[in-house]
Parts: sequence; structure tokens; C-alpha cells
Amino acid sequence: MAVFSFFLLLILLVYAVDLNHADDFTPLTCNSPIYCEGPLLKTVQLAKLFNDSKTFVDMPTSKPVDQVLEAFHALGQNPDKTSIQSFVETNFAKEGSEMKPHNITIHPLEWLDKVDDLIYRGWINSLHHAWSSLTFEFDTSHLCQGCVSSTLPVKRPFVVPGGRFREFYYWDSYFVIEGLLQSGLNSLALDMIENFLDFVDTYGFMPNGARIYYLNRSQPPFLVEMVKLYYQKTKDVDFLKRTLPVLDKEYTFWQKNTTVTIRQGDQKYKLNRYNVENPSPRPESYYEDYNTVYNGTNFTLKQQTDLFSDLATGAETGWDYTSRWTKEKEYVPGTDILRSLDTRNVIPVELNALLWSMESTLANWFEEHGTDLTAKNRKRKVSFYEKQATQRLEAMDALLWNHDKSSFFDYNLTSKAQIPDYSPASLYPFWLGALPARAQESSSLQHVFDATRELLVKYPGILTTTTHNTTMQWDFPNGWPPLQYIAMNAMINVDKLLKKTRYTPLAKVLAERAAASAFCSWYLTGGSVPGELQQLSNTTDSGHMFEKFDVRSLTASGFGGEYAVQVGFGWTNGVTLWIFNQFDGLVAPNCNSTQIYQVPSL
Repeated sequence: MAVFSFFLLLILLVYAVDLNHADDFTPLTCNSPIYCEGPLLKTVQLAKLFNDSKTFVDMPTSKPVDQVLEAFHALGQNPDKTSIQSFVETNFAKEGSEMKPHNITIHPLEWLDKVDDLIYRGWINSLHHAWSSLTFEFDTSHLCQGCVSSTLPVKRPFVVPGGRFREFYYWDSYFVIEGLLQSGLNSLALDMIENFLDFVDTYGFMPNGARIYYLNRSQPPFLVEMVKLYYQKTKDVDFLKRTLPVLDKEYTFWQKNTTVTIRQGDQKYKLNRYNVENPSPRPESYYEDYNTVYNGTNFTLKQQTDLFSDLATGAETGWDYTSRWTKEKEYVPGTDILRSLDTRNVIPVELNALLWSMESTLANWFEEHGTDLTAKNRKRKVSFYEKQATQRLEAMDALLWNHDKSSFFDYNLTSKAQIPDYSPASLYPFWLGALPARAQESSSLQHVFDATRELLVKYPGILTTTTHNTTMQWDFPNGWPPLQYIAMNAMINVDKLLKKTRYTPLAKVLAERAAASAFCSWYLTGGSVPGELQQLSNTTDSGHMFEKFDVRSLTASGFGGEYAVQVGFGWTNGVTLWIFNQFDGLVAPNCNSTQIYQVPSL
């Protein structure tokens, strides 16, 4: 017992998080004896007390951490499920109870009158006001002295996606911020961005989300794009200047941790991949990861470690999971396709497009607004980022751009070849402007959306994520709102390059379908518009906004993956608001009949 007491004291000195002094806690990695890898987490998660592994790691303790660890030790070796259940009920509070709603003032939507259809107008007004139900702040003041939580504390309010996602996330929040700015909630959008800047300043990068168990990975680097959105809306130069050293720090993280050198003939190119070194199950998906790695065919220790790392890396991509990251591309009943994950060997189009945008944007911002630097340092920064952007574009041209198919494709480091599979990730460069000269040729631009158009002709709903049906949620038949946003913006930008409206009608059709999919799912789950649309008699809820949709219809939410389809939903709300402020003449569909939005010829 004396040995255990010493060990317990050591753990507490190194790891304990006193939530009443949360501002002093700045972990660099996930290092909690409860919420990170360790015997307590393993015992509870493998007992399968909850349908979702994330539930437990979102539960703050109801007793001081030393008492919780002593109670766990008292369970002894191999406790039964009943004992584990009792331990959790006795020592932990309800998941998410360290959060509280944050009151915000929502003014009338300035551009609501431009929505001519009265049913859609009523729906958009309800989405505009829905931000109040998704806005929270962390509050640990009611927890006991010495109690701990998995939250990464922030000083400002934030918007959550919804459902099981009880904290803010990295790339999701770009589309949330777009929606907040559409709603005129500039101050709340700024709070969101400031939270991200604080995290980068504290941890050296932006974690996947605001939980300690996300400290080993990031997500697609959208922070520069968030700042860009806010600056375009507010023209706040002082704010922009203040972000520069933090954005510089985030860029350093990506370059240091994810850069790979690729040889092609006599040339060497540098591009980036997602990369998380992680030898154990993700805490929030512990049961699922454990079974993926240890069930079925026996793996060597290296294969086990590699698969745990590829699972965590898949989560870092934001596309968790998809055939883009697997060696196997089709689902075989009775097998687990996740066991063929190879995420770290894929050079993704969208990551490199985002990093090019970061490089070119920072070069411009340091040139225009880097006045706090000495002239020498300012020139050095501008030169550095211009060079990085130029070299990346050359590498993307050589390795990711397929001139014959007028498309970008992911690159596989093992086969040293492109992966010729369609996904909307190929459209990121056309959204962000990361286009080598060959991709800007009129002959290429005339065919950039050929595959996209064919898929929109084939299926009546929104744009699919991939063409492979694997049961993974980032594959067919699921379509995701953020990818529709990127596709529409890519179409609009290519038309600017062509100096015509070749693809604008296609963007309008995708906008109509994205709006109809979100609206019909909302209506069929109880949504109504006073005086215009009566609630369905067989519903009791007030309408749900979903995170993803089935592209085979306009009336079904998506499915598949590690968890049930989530409602809320931050990025769907944000993309929908953007659509209605971007496109005129949208008309609400009859969700009880087959609605067809015809794809125009090109």
C-alpha cells in the first residue's frame, strides 16, 4: 500500500488538474491519469458502460482526483462490470456538466427579406436564432476543490457543433464562423477565433478540439481562413496584426511535424501529410479502436502501433473515416476495413491547398501589416512565405495535379503515385486559389467539374464524399455540408478565372439541393413555420439539423461511422445561412414528393 501511495502522490504532483485554478494548467500533451492512456481509462472503456466511448471522457469527477484514483485501486484486479459501473456513478458527474449556456443577443437578420420564399424565410430565421442554443462557456466553479475535467479551459464563449460534440472543434468552426458572420454575430465569431489563437499560443498548435485527449493531434489548418473571413467582414487591421505571430507559430507546427520530402527523378519536392504518432486507442473512441486493432487477424506490435497511429491520424484529417485513407477500397462483409488504414502514407490535396493558402496569405499580410517588425525581419518573413508558397505550388503541380484528367489527386508515398479516386477534396485548390499555371489553362478549367457534374446527374441529392461504399461515414452515400460549401465556392472562383458563368448554374443547383436536404430533414423531424408550414402530425420534436445527408435523396440524413448521426448542427447551419445570402430565388421543396433539381448542361 505504501508503494501505491507514493505512486499516487507522484501522479497527483505531475498530472492533477485543479479546476479551480484552471488558468495555471497548460499541458503540452494528454497527461491525465483518468482521461488519457492508463489502467483506469482502459478498465472503464472496455467495460462498455456507454454506447459511445466519448461519454466517459467527457464526465468530470465528482470527487477530488486522489480519492477517485484510490477508489479505482480499491476495485482490485479484473473488477466486474457492476463494480465498474458503481465506481463511475459514485465518482463522476454527468458528461458535459462543466459547461453552461452562454446568453447572446440575437438581432433581426439584416438580409432576411432577400429570401423571397416565405417557408424558407421562416426556416432561415429559426436557424439564425439557433446559435443561442449552441453557444456555451466552460464553468467548473461548481465542482469540488481537486475535481478534474477533460476540458481545455478558455476565457471566452464558444459555439459547439451539437450532439455528442460538447466542445468546439478546429475545422468545423470555420463554417460556424461563416454562419455567425452571416448572422451579424461578429463579436461571437471573434471570441471563437480568439480561443483558437490562445490555444496556438499556449500549446504551439490548434488541437483537434477543446479537450485534453485531443492534445496529440490537430485538424485541417483553417485558422488563417477564419481570420481572413473576420477581417473581410470587419476590416479590423489591429486584430489582423495581432494574429500574425500566432499564425506564424501554427505554420511552424505543420512544417515541423508533417513535412515529407518526395523524390521524382532528379527533383525533390516537399509536401505535407497528416501525421499523429499514437501507440494506444484514442480515449474518446477507446473501445472502438481497441477492437479494431486487437480483434481479427493478429498484428505484430509494430502493426498495432502503426494502426493506432493511423486511426488517430484519420481523426486529425477531419475525414474519420474514408476510403481515401485505406488500402482496401470496398467493403467486404465480415471484415473491418479500418484495419487497412494507411493514413500517414497519403499526401492529401486539401491539406496542401490550405497550407499554400496560409503561406501566400501570410506573405501578403506580413508585407501589408507587419509594421511591428523591423524592416529586415519583415522582408525576411515575406520572402520566406513567398518562397514556401512557390515551392509548394511546384510540388502540387508535379505530384498532385493530373493534367490529362484536369484534376488534383491525393498522392501515395508507398506506391509513389497518385490515387485516382474522386472526392471533393480535389476542389480545395480551386476554392483557395492554389493553382499552378497548367491548372489555370482554359482547356483545363473547362473540365475541372466534369466528374462533379456526373455525380450530381447520377444522384438527386448533394455531392457525395467519395464514390466508394464502405460503410464509413466519409464515403458514399454520405454528403457533408462543408464540402458542398467548398465545391460551390470553387465553381464561383473558376468562373471568375474563365470570365464567364459556365459553372455558376451548377453551383446554384448544388445550393438548391443542399438547402433542400437540410430543410426536408428538419421538416420531417418536426420543423414548422408559423403561418406557413404546419408541423407534421407524426412528429413531436421541433426539427433537427443534421451533420450529414444521404445523397441518394433530398429527405434523409447520413449514416455510418463510429457514432449515430448527430444533430445541432453548427456547420450545417453556417453553410445554409451562407447559401441563402449567396444565391437568390431558392424555393422550398415539397418534401413529401420527389423533387428534382436538374443539372444544367455545360
